[in-house]
Amino acid sequence: MNILYHCTFSNQNDFLKLLKKKFKSHKILTLDDNIQFEKIEVALVWNLPDKILKKLKNLKIIFSLGAGVDHILNLSNYKKTPIIRIQDQNMRSRMLNHVLSQILNYQLKLNDYSKAQAKKIWLDERYTSLNKELTIGLLGLGYIGSFVANNLKVLGYNVIGYKNSVNKSNLSIPVYYKNSIKSFLKLSDIVVSILPATKQTKDFINKSFLKNMKKNCLLINIGRGSALSELDLLEHIKKNPNFFASLDVFKMEPLPKSHKFWKNQNIIITPHVAAITDVDSSINYIFNKFEQFKKKGKMKSDVIIKNGY
Repeated sequence: MNILYHCTFSNQNDFLKLLKKKFKSHKILTLDDNIQFEKIEVALVWNLPDKILKKLKNLKIIFSLGAGVDHILNLSNYKKTPIIRIQDQNMRSRMLNHVLSQILNYQLKLNDYSKAQAKKIWLDERYTSLNKELTIGLLGLGYIGSFVANNLKVLGYNVIGYKNSVNKSNLSIPVYYKNSIKSFLKLSDIVVSILPATKQTKDFINKSFLKNMKKNCLLINIGRGSALSELDLLEHIKKNPNFFASLDVFKMEPLPKSHKFWKNQNIIITPHVAAITDVDSSINYIFNKFEQFKKKGKMKSDVIIKNGY
């Protein structure tokens, strides 16, 4: 079977080497090869150019090389081909570690001590909240969000969640829905956004949203940069000096050097590294799904196309 591989990760060559080894009975092709696009039935992609997708007339299935699928759905030539996205245990474990690191950094006031060290100041003791004294609110309770929520609860935090739609879940935390966002925000000491990039989530975290959060609060965004109105956040911090944000995703990546986030003392920036795609485990996941597809000759999308995730 002819399989197209296209990826823009920094470790794209590592992916390619292991893919060729794992899919040794199939032909893995890249855009550097002499491709007969009409013979491509399977695509393993991240940031595939729209003009290339247009040429894939006989494409039967698309594998996203990450948890997100907006890089596919936003292409004008996407025609509802089934999409399988990576649901990797290592990815969500890394995401949990990142979230926990930012919670603890805020909870234990480590930034204060770091700034004091730079100025050679010995600070007095500061009160730090116990886990049971903090309520963590999670926006988005999918494969990653539900894992983060359940594990934070095990650590003794009060955990609540917010979802746009009502459906069955195995969560043992209180869940708030569309019309109760204000109640959700007023309870949360820390808000973690794991929202996908959809039309509904664009600038979801805006002036109104931020206004309903506690004045002394931490916002962590590890979902998609499109969910946050960056200008509204900067304005909110200006008015609320005890409001902090930890941002791993942005509207434009890499973040431009001229962006005001860089110099803002209340914002921690990480370069979209909260949950890197693990090469070995991700390719094993893709291969197992591919084998199911090959056996059946077709496969349903694990993405609800109309919802965008």
